[in-house]
Amino acid sequence: MRPMFARVSEKQWLALILVFALLVRTATAFALQFQPVSDYAGYEQMAMNLVAGNGLVEGGNSAFLSAGYPLFVLAPVFAVFGHHLLAALFANALLCTVSAWLIHLIAKEAGAGKAGRLLSVGIFAIYLPSWIYAAYLAKENLMMPLMLGVVLLSLRCSCNPSARIAILVGAILGLLAITGNSGLTLTPVFVIALMISPLSLRRKLARLGLTVLVALLVVAPWLIRNYQVLGAPVLNTNGGFNLYLGNNAAADGMFISIADTPRGATWHQLRKQGEVVANDTLKHEAIAWIKQNPNRFLALSFKKVVLFWMPPVHEGEGPQPKGEALTRLAWLAQYLLICGSAVGGLAYRRLRTRNTCLLWLAALCYTSVHMIFYVIYRYREPIMPLLIILAAMAVEQLIRARKRQRPADPFALMPSSPR
Repeated sequence: MRPMFARVSEKQWLALILVFALLVRTATAFALQFQPVSDYAGYEQMAMNLVAGNGLVEGGNSAFLSAGYPLFVLAPVFAVFGHHLLAALFANALLCTVSAWLIHLIAKEAGAGKAGRLLSVGIFAIYLPSWIYAAYLAKENLMMPLMLGVVLLSLRCSCNPSARIAILVGAILGLLAITGNSGLTLTPVFVIALMISPLSLRRKLARLGLTVLVALLVVAPWLIRNYQVLGAPVLNTNGGFNLYLGNNAAADGMFISIADTPRGATWHQLRKQGEVVANDTLKHEAIAWIKQNPNRFLALSFKKVVLFWMPPVHEGEGPQPKGEALTRLAWLAQYLLICGSAVGGLAYRRLRTRNTCLLWLAALCYTSVHMIFYVIYRYREPIMPLLIILAAMAVEQLIRARKRQRPADPFALMPSSPR
């Protein structure tokens, strides 16, 4: 009798895993129901104001927070279901399920077999941080499927760089520009995939131009809105702010409050001059500090790489309940196994392919942007699916290697009985 894994088709296994992924994230959101604070509260307020006809604003800001998540997810949900937090969290669970499906497709494009493909989705389905962040109104819930979409299309582009793929990549990059600027660091992955494709140079440049054109068309309405509202065609007004938080005399690599920086005492006065002026001022001050302290900037940048990929050994605020402590230990174990397996997979020659190199390049590009700004642990989550895929492919190779070492017939090595 064939083992159950072989008897059940891949589509059936995938459907079961996707349903499980949706259910556990929905249950987690229902059980936790975190009240939005900080940026999460800002996204909620932006969506509520938009639905109420007051524009996409929060706390006196017109474009400080990235608009994509409240614009494309929260506002439609609130418009249909009313201001219900659980409806928004269910939308997060759906986005995570879409991410799980994209993980399966990327694993297939990367060269994983059936076991590797299903293992990739399975690991993500039980990956605890993706359960927890589905319970927050965090933009990373939307960034993840968008970034995975760019990676998937980039892998396909390396073999079949069609105009359709170029248009889709442009549309997704445009959405990423509005949702989370850091996701644009995946652009080099697409460009390199396009350059190594079999097209002629002229057609490659034409495809690249088409991608840029579509991305600009997607972003244009938001830029025009900000020009009309703020007098500047900006994606948001937090770039200079974030650059300054990561590059000033008090910077330590992690997020710090503006109150703890040299600008803290005069921040509110500067803010009264408008969010564009405040953003530009902080950007110039951060650049000036970098020029005056190049060695410290370099040291801090490499420290941010370490912080970005540091295992989750940090603790929450206040005394930890036993359940939370166990969850954090499980998260740590998952993280170490995923990253350890992904890196260990480099030892397999079959996993050093063009497509797996593109996955590693995507992880490196996404890491690089945080070397310039600062680190918050949740910023790592949108890129973790790629590490999960690489880890699953490594485990699949390990299983195959052990099967090859195992004798096909255990009785073949036994001496035959005399007649």
